[in-house]
Amino acid sequence: MRADHTLSPALVGLDTEHWSVRVCEALRSIGLNAVGVVDGREHAELLPRCRSIIIFASGGSALWDAFVEDLRRHPDHLWDSPHPLDDFIKRHIAMADPAPPSSRRWIRCAAEPEAFLDFRPLAVQSSLGWKSRLGLLLHPVFGPWIGLRAACLTSEALPPDAPLPERSPCDGCPAPCKTACPANALSSGSMDVRRCAAFHLESTHCSERCDARLSCPQGVAFRYSALEQHYHSSRGSGRKRLASFLRIDGDNNFRGRDPDWAKWSSPPRSPS
Repeated sequence: MRADHTLSPALVGLDTEHWSVRVCEALRSIGLNAVGVVDGREHAELLPRCRSIIIFASGGSALWDAFVEDLRRHPDHLWDSPHPLDDFIKRHIAMADPAPPSSRRWIRCAAEPEAFLDFRPLAVQSSLGWKSRLGLLLHPVFGPWIGLRAACLTSEALPPDAPLPERSPCDGCPAPCKTACPANALSSGSMDVRRCAAFHLESTHCSERCDARLSCPQGVAFRYSALEQHYHSSRGSGRKRLASFLRIDGDNNFRGRDPDWAKWSSPPRSPS
């Protein structure tokens, strides 16, 4: 598997003029360079007669590099949107598929998605990776340095991708992520979100990076830069650092808001 692959193995056999191939090629140009196809028949509530779902992800820093280059040309995109990276992807999906028929529907994995769709199990089913101890997708090439970005639901039956081997890189790994996490949130063997969130309330140690993610031995060559990690880890200070890096002046119309760690750290309430 190449690090710059665009098409899922299931789509390789389609004609190059097929809409899915053209869309994949267009979105690869902005760094959506990992694609998988999964059976979509269980999601007919989102698209009538849905048969297939194409999952688009970004591996490594290709998407970030394209986003930063867009900001160099259009610096207003950084300050004039609450979610500039999400909007960057949205614009390019619209250019890649400007007039989708009623038989297709796009849903982004974003702060303000078009509809709720749990991307994680679909990504695993579409052979884009395994679920890792960190709770992140673990890609065969990019390791944990991959982001799920969008899905295209279609009533067309596309060949689904074959599943990955059941054994993942986490199996038999000495798990350096467990000892790297300052919150001890992986002590049970998998990510304890509440413990992670509680640590964020106490400390700023993880405001610019995730030590556990950085310790993963998979996909080391595709690690995000320090600036990209900061942007994803802290939307407020990360955006300011990006603006400083690009020397973008102007009013911060939208201040990035970090997750509500207090809410995440609380145990779920029992139904009343």
